[in-house]
Amino acid sequence: MATINNLFDSGSGKLDKMVFYKVGGQGRVRSLPDRYNDKKSPAQMAQRQRMKMVLEFLKPFSRLLRITFASEALGRSGMQAAQSYNMRNALAGEYPSIYVDKSKALLSRGSLPVPVSASLTAQPEGLLIEWENDPEAVRRNPNDTLVVMAKSAETEYSDFRFTDTRRSDGRYAWKPALTDGAVDVWIAFRNQGQTEMSDSMYVGEMGN
Repeated sequence: MATINNLFDSGSGKLDKMVFYKVGGQGRVRSLPDRYNDKKSPAQMAQRQRMKMVLEFLKPFSRLLRITFASEALGRSGMQAAQSYNMRNALAGEYPSIYVDKSKALLSRGSLPVPVSASLTAQPEGLLIEWENDPEAVRRNPNDTLVVMAKSAETEYSDFRFTDTRRSDGRYAWKPALTDGAVDVWIAFRNQGQTEMSDSMYVGEMGN
């Protein structure tokens, strides 16, 4: 960079690889670099894709996450807490083929127990969700109620419901408000006082 005191003092602009400008009333000139640093490195592009995939996955559940990730949202929103968890734990693959592993993704986070296993069956009236209970979980948490969550496998649409079905019931019939294509389904449980959640559990994908 140089200070100039000539005809260029009266203005500013760019000439070839030189930039003219003023600082404190003095005219100055500097040369442009031969090339700029590339801000789109492979690592940066991979991180952008990671963020994009998680955001696209969670955005349809933004209202739900205010409740189901409340215990993790200390000083931040439920959506931000869910993004943080799923960025760390739910992504698979390598750039440019990074994707959300639905079996590892969480739509709910909490300390209540999850079922031992769960299954999904298509029925004429909708979906039958069944789960196997840990007897100790039923004994200690008899009044926990079921939360069901579904997302279209092909679009951004989602559906969820806080039900009155108890953990001990072991089954629930549901017809999500998603009419086209396959849907992915998760379940979770919430305590009677509505202050605690379980982690969500991926049940599976079912054609609709």
